[in-house]
Amino acid sequence: MTTGERIRARRKALGISADVLADTLKVSRSTIFRYENGDIEKLPIDRLEPISKILHTSPAYLMGWTEDNKIPATISDDGPVDKWAELIQLLQQVPEEQQDMLYNMIEAALKSHGLLK
Repeated sequence: MTTGERIRARRKALGISADVLADTLKVSRSTIFRYENGDIEKLPIDRLEPISKILHTSPAYLMGWTEDNKIPATISDDGPVDKWAELIQLLQQVPEEQQDMLYNMIEAALKSHGLLK
């Protein structure tokens, strides 16, 4: 299994969309698909750890150096990427009719703090 195939398999197993992964990494959706399809064969090293954190696995698993897809203790530091990925996963479980309400609440909070126009 290639690195891209491992990324895709892990993303799908966790129910994370390519859009969510792209947004969290601040890259385009097409970049995610290029990683997964092998169009970008050499995953940039500065992307490897953030992707592994979002996918709750280790860089070694994504690279194919181990078959163990569990997170080692050194990776699970609850950094900002982990918190946002977890929040996005939770929001995906909210019924669709309530997602708009939550989005509007978050948008209003960001606007009130001057973080969104």
